[in-house]
Amino acid sequence: MTSSKLIAFWIIGGLLLLFGSWIMHNLQIGPGVSELQYTFALLLALVLFLLAGLAWISVAAATRQA
Repeated sequence: MTSSKLIAFWIIGGLLLLFGSWIMHNLQIGPGVSELQYTFALLLALVLFLLAGLAWISVAAATRQA
């Protein structure tokens, strides 16, 4: 991978982590939020965390091979 792609994946991973943590911070069951919506938001945050980890792992692996 080129250096610009590595930096892009690193930034994308950071943004995914930011969005996942923002969802988790604001996640609460209350008026107007059903358990289904709560579960969906929880799963969405988990997927964002996993994608951020995958992006950072790919950057680390590409940097190690270079």
